[in-house]
Amino acid sequence: MSDIEWKLSGQYAENCSCVYLCPCIFTNSTALSIPATPEIGDHCVAAIALNIVDGHFGDVSLNGLSFMIILKTALVMSEGGWTTAVILDSKANEDQRQALELITTGKAGGPLSMLQPMIKDFTGVHYGDIQFHLEENKRSVVVPGLIEIGVEGYLSRRQNGEPFYIDNVGHPVSSRLALGLATGSHVHVGGIDWDDDTKTNNGHFYSFDWSGASKPTDYVFDKDSAA
Repeated sequence: MSDIEWKLSGQYAENCSCVYLCPCIFTNSTALSIPATPEIGDHCVAAIALNIVDGHFGDVSLNGLSFMIILKTALVMSEGGWTTAVILDSKANEDQRQALELITTGKAGGPLSMLQPMIKDFTGVHYGDIQFHLEENKRSVVVPGLIEIGVEGYLSRRQNGEPFYIDNVGHPVSSRLALGLATGSHVHVGGIDWDDDTKTNNGHFYSFDWSGASKPTDYVFDKDSAA
């Protein structure tokens, strides 16, 4: 594991194939997920995008870059056996690519290192022009030829313009998430294929703040401790 000090903060968006609301969020990933479309079969897919506003890996600046984690899992996510892919921003230079690859594969510590025991098949690191868009309660991410996802916050009836939030969740990106509905989900990378335009499947967004100093006790995710 790399001992280089690093820190990332910015904005995050995610779509998954579960019908809203994804039960993983409030059952520590032990519930049987229900796909929004039967065509997806006996598995779940999630597309997680992170846009770095302020970040560094040692003395390498990562400001303004984005990356994505794509997951294909069993309907009970905590069973493990995941297939995953990583997409890195093609705008990154060689030093930035090396830094992001260490972070996204868990080799530099931090939240993603805690997911590694769940992964059976890592299909590799891919590169693309990641376009991350933020507009009030909407997020959208496009990687031409690979990814197109969008999420819109599920607004509270309090009429304050804010979506519902859920706190103290065991999610690797953030312990607080805004709840939303996907506005479209198209994923074709690393042998993971998913298309859903029902606008009934689950989505999240929020800010994130990661570092290599994150400890496994901050977020535990393995087969023995998921329950």
